[in-house]
Amino acid sequence: MSLEEVLDEIRREVTPDPEERELVEGFARRILSEVRDRLKERDPDAEVELIGSVARDTWLPGASDVDVFCVFPKDRDLDEIVEVTLEVGREAIEALGGEAREEYAHHPYIGGEVEHRGRTFEVDVVPCYDTEPGEVITPVDRTPHHNRYVEEHLEDPVEARLLKAFVKAIGAYGAEVRVKGFSGYLCELLVIHYGSFEEVLREAVRTWRPGFVIDIEGFVGEVYENYDEVRETFEDQDPALIVLDPVDPERNVAAALSRRQLTRFILAARAFLRDPSPEFFRRREPEPVSGEEAKEWFERNPTHVVVIEVKLPDEVEDIYWPQLEKTARSLSKVLENEGFEVRRWHVMRDSEEDRGYVLLEFEHGKLPELEWRVGPSGWVREDRIRGFVRAHGRFWVEEDGKLATRAERKFVRPEDLLGRLEGADRQTLLSHGFGKDLARSSEGEVRLLSAEELAELADQDPELGKALAEFMRGDPLSELVRDRL
Repeated sequence: MSLEEVLDEIRREVTPDPEERELVEGFARRILSEVRDRLKERDPDAEVELIGSVARDTWLPGASDVDVFCVFPKDRDLDEIVEVTLEVGREAIEALGGEAREEYAHHPYIGGEVEHRGRTFEVDVVPCYDTEPGEVITPVDRTPHHNRYVEEHLEDPVEARLLKAFVKAIGAYGAEVRVKGFSGYLCELLVIHYGSFEEVLREAVRTWRPGFVIDIEGFVGEVYENYDEVRETFEDQDPALIVLDPVDPERNVAAALSRRQLTRFILAARAFLRDPSPEFFRRREPEPVSGEEAKEWFERNPTHVVVIEVKLPDEVEDIYWPQLEKTARSLSKVLENEGFEVRRWHVMRDSEEDRGYVLLEFEHGKLPELEWRVGPSGWVREDRIRGFVRAHGRFWVEEDGKLATRAERKFVRPEDLLGRLEGADRQTLLSHGFGKDLARSSEGEVRLLSAEELAELADQDPELGKALAEFMRGDPLSELVRDRL
């Protein structure tokens, strides 16, 4: 198929039909009306706005998220606007037969599920302030400005839908910490900037590199002196891309995007442009591995894998997932300091969000029992020389004047080091780099698992089975692009 033939086919697929449009937009009007009626009773000066892809007409078929913002005058107290929003949001959701729950991001808001004509909608009712563009009292105050910007500047919403469908299919859609991908707003801005889905892909292949700056509103030369100043401003983020928020030049819209997802997007874009296919818009869910497949893989795998099971804290994923990754990175450094070469790490969790798993892969499962240790030079402080000599006895003097010796290794297998985490207290876990919440919840709960134990767990839990499939079989993207690059 030609590029245009593929895009024509996908444009039809990603455009909601009239029946679905009436369903989704009809529900959005209902929840908006329920919130507005209740909000006006409590604060006549507050406004209600429909926010997000439904409001901007960039939603994909099957969409179920509807966001409603309660926008308050700036003279209101934060606790006051939160309390009012929680009340009206709960009442509105329950009036439509839904079940409301209090959630927390930058501040509390109300979420809930509502059944409407056979579809379950996820509703969020969020408080914010009526600010000027660039003026921020709470982080979500920008969101209504994002809405208005996209509505005013996006010429063809279907182009944004194409991009969203593309990144969703390759597993790169969403700014949450587990995905570290492209948010819906970022997709919309990229289409606004480049003009079309196709041009986003072409420019990504041609120009995107870590630290590349996309300046939609021309802030460089006005707010920033040059592009180097932009990069310096955001260098603490170590950004994959810098996309200056057109409503707030001090914010990088792509801050959540990881280099891994940037690379995956560029690979997919390159492969698609070379050999267009509808496959690039079809989400491929990995087939969970069976216990037998997992056991066979571990038996024939030429490297060595250690599995650490931890107890997850009773927190949302955006809290515990970074701590799980931090733990994997920290343990890798601890092991590397002892001479082990960690080839890669992988983290996953079970379906109940009760247990987390850190997988560490090594080139070798055992190190030589003796290691070569290099000590101080002969002309340094006497106490340093004395300490080395008394600790090791026999030594050699190397060509550069440093003392060196062979010494017995403290840890020969990675399990020897990691074994001290089993049943360990919180302080021990913290000293090995566990996140604070993860250390608290995992106190006395850490286990090292055998390959057989992990295989059995994966056989029983589809979430673990899918996560283990990627660890064993490689990135799902590789199957899509390998014959096209």
